[in-house]
Amino acid sequence: MAAKPDYKKIEKEAKKIAEEILKQQNFKVEIKVKPEENLIVVNISGEDLGLLIGHRGEHLESLQLVIGLILNKRMKLDSRIPVLVDVGNWRKQREEALEELLEKHLYELKKDKKLVELPPMPPAQRRTIHVLVKNHKDLTSESKGEEPYRHVIIKKAS
Repeated sequence: MAAKPDYKKIEKEAKKIAEEILKQQNFKVEIKVKPEENLIVVNISGEDLGLLIGHRGEHLESLQLVIGLILNKRMKLDSRIPVLVDVGNWRKQREEALEELLEKHLYELKKDKKLVELPPMPPAQRRTIHVLVKNHKDLTSESKGEEPYRHVIIKKAS
């Protein structure tokens, strides 16, 4: 039987890893770490965070991947613990912007369009759109194209 993860230890290690990485890059930030539903959430706040977020959140996604890989390697757990990194509440703001984008395009679909193509976006944002579209039973969505130009197409369900 696998031992239950020691979340206090994991939190402490996740914060240490994030601090090490960001200190090397000379970022002056505050880092808060907390567990949420089998997930470690790393919240980073401070000034001039745009570089940490990057274009379309690409730096943020990379930072999340690196912290997660190092954390899981150091902790030697029986199963992988997912890590979610947010910088300056960017993820919440981006999700709200994606909801607004979807609503705008839903209006076009209801008017007269057969389908809409959203602009290219990273996988996590496409996933958010797919989840939001599922709330509309009369619509379907699919991802098309190759990275970094992969995008979501939303259509009326047939």
